[in-house]
Amino acid sequence: MSRHHPDTPEEVLMRVYARLGGTFSAWMAETHPRFPREGLAARYADHPDGNYRRMAVRDPAATPALIERLSHDPAVWTRQAPAGDPRLPLHRLREALDVPQLASSAGANPALPEDEMAAVLNRASVPA
Repeated sequence: MSRHHPDTPEEVLMRVYARLGGTFSAWMAETHPRFPREGLAARYADHPDGNYRRMAVRDPAATPALIERLSHDPAVWTRQAPAGDPRLPLHRLREALDVPQLASSAGANPALPEDEMAAVLNRASVPA
């Protein structure tokens, strides 16, 4: 299928994503290396569909303020994307660690300070 081909055009990937919403095929399109990133924040941050708002996080120009706003989104799937994004302000990242639906994404966030990451692993009884 085209979503697996390394040269799939961006427009095709976006059409697959738009047509298939929150399905596995849409996820495959979104994670494709050629999936567009630039402009997604401006285009989708306020989209009525949470799947599209989640795409705004993929934009390298998305601001920390937008990332934080999306971390409070009504749709859980949308909130999970910014919880794992290193642009999420540290105070919100710490809050996300205590929200069951966000804890996994927040715990994997590379911006989490090492000592706090160790504390998360200790609470989960993961051996050092």
